[in-house]
Amino acid sequence: MPPCQEKKRDDRPKITFSRPFIAAAMLAAAVLKFKWLLLLGMAAAIHEGGHLLALRTLGSRVREIRFRLSGMELRYRQDCLTYGKEAAAALAGPGINILAAILLIPFAIRTASSTLFLWIGCHAALAAFNLIPAAPLDGGRALRCLLCALWPRSGPRVSEIMDRAVGIGISALGLFILLRFRNPTLFAAGMLIFAGGSGKRLYKGREKR
Repeated sequence: MPPCQEKKRDDRPKITFSRPFIAAAMLAAAVLKFKWLLLLGMAAAIHEGGHLLALRTLGSRVREIRFRLSGMELRYRQDCLTYGKEAAAALAGPGINILAAILLIPFAIRTASSTLFLWIGCHAALAAFNLIPAAPLDGGRALRCLLCALWPRSGPRVSEIMDRAVGIGISALGLFILLRFRNPTLFAAGMLIFAGGSGKRLYKGREKR
């Protein structure tokens, strides 16, 4: 039986929360409006559910789910994904957000519900941000898979250079927004990308194909 088809006694992933993540969640709950926070959290849950469903469908089992300050990180029991499957699993998160937004539009128009329109905006914003072609975002991981498949030796290095370039660009724009509008969100995201932070890595430890 292939390794990725081996049966395990306990298929339930372990879930852990870091202290910085808990502190950030409490701060967000104290600062943000409950409705906005709830809708964004639901969109994020659907996003991560897309990753988990894709991984399950593609035959890879999740061993551990870690919630960190920089996002969610999944750890695997087996290494059985090709570059194509890995890219598909990475894009499944933004993809399901886009699908959810499209499906919600007719209901939002019919009911003229501001809450539904806000939820559509949360899905769209989450998908657009995660499709930025730089790791640790989903678009960057999918692009890295493509580059590594095309150029096994130089692909990882090219991907790292692109990550740094995109990180510098986003940090510069974020610094302008920080100085002009006092909003540090985009600047922090750019610095995370530039520093090559772990983010919510879907495929940790996959050094060899």
